[in-house]
Amino acid sequence: MSSVNFRDYLSKEELTQLRTANDVRALWMFVFNWLVIIGCFVVLASSLHWALKIVALAILGGRQLGLGILLHECSHQAFFSTVRLNRFVGHWFAGMPMLIPFDFYRPYHLKHHAKTGTDEDPDLGNIAQYPVTKSSFLRKILRDAFGLSGSKMLYGVLFFVLPGRQGSTVSLGTNEQEGAYNQSGLKNYTQVLLCHGAMIAVFYGVGQPLLYVYWWVAFIFFYPFIVRLRQIAEHGAMPAFASDDVRDTTRTTIARWWERALFAPNYVNYHCEHHFLPTVPSYHLPKMHALLKARGFYQDKPEALIERGYPEIVRIASSAS
Repeated sequence: MSSVNFRDYLSKEELTQLRTANDVRALWMFVFNWLVIIGCFVVLASSLHWALKIVALAILGGRQLGLGILLHECSHQAFFSTVRLNRFVGHWFAGMPMLIPFDFYRPYHLKHHAKTGTDEDPDLGNIAQYPVTKSSFLRKILRDAFGLSGSKMLYGVLFFVLPGRQGSTVSLGTNEQEGAYNQSGLKNYTQVLLCHGAMIAVFYGVGQPLLYVYWWVAFIFFYPFIVRLRQIAEHGAMPAFASDDVRDTTRTTIARWWERALFAPNYVNYHCEHHFLPTVPSYHLPKMHALLKARGFYQDKPEALIERGYPEIVRIASSAS
């Protein structure tokens, strides 16, 4: 919770409008993400130049992050107008394709909000080391590009998140739910098999069963760097890890169109606004950002707003000597 009062910047009417869920917009964001994913698979199944297929894999990795962001939105139970819609659509059409159960992600993520930047923040390990030197940052990028980070991420999800075991899950922090294996492990694995079995069935149905492999190529070789840069942009190399002022710990990055396709899908780049008022659905965050900026929200906290895009995030992240 930030010590900055949102009522100092937003009227009661504006708060009501910003917090009001729009099921049509929410559903369209899911449909759009899946249409882009389908488009990537169409390119990968075609005889187009290999360079275009590399681009398609990168965009597919960006849309995998997009699904993660949609799960994140639904976990706040404010994206759709009902709890049931948030849980069902978020779990089956965002969480399960990415192997992340809704019932794991929601308490994990709410803890991140409640304990941002403290030793109890499950995301702290993802950003605590930044900024690093240029050589260290390059090594991280190479680990991402060669699949080392992605392989560890996949291992953590398969053998710690899904069965409910305690331990490191790399980009997902730590699962601290003791005894969760007996309670939810079998259900999680069964639902993952149903979801991914359906994906494989669709690929077989269109005569392209090998397309399923590309899902994991994107996850292992492209997604890790994309999610790394997103994490750094949100909380990395800020004035403080933990603070009563959200502007000291959380950053908004203004993204260009191509950056939105990769690093900032579904308005996740408006992250300071999100932490300031987590019950605002992401499709309202651009409007909220415009209101806050016009009223001086960032005036004394320039570190909380990057307007030069994600190359500036790379510069900041690799600025240590």
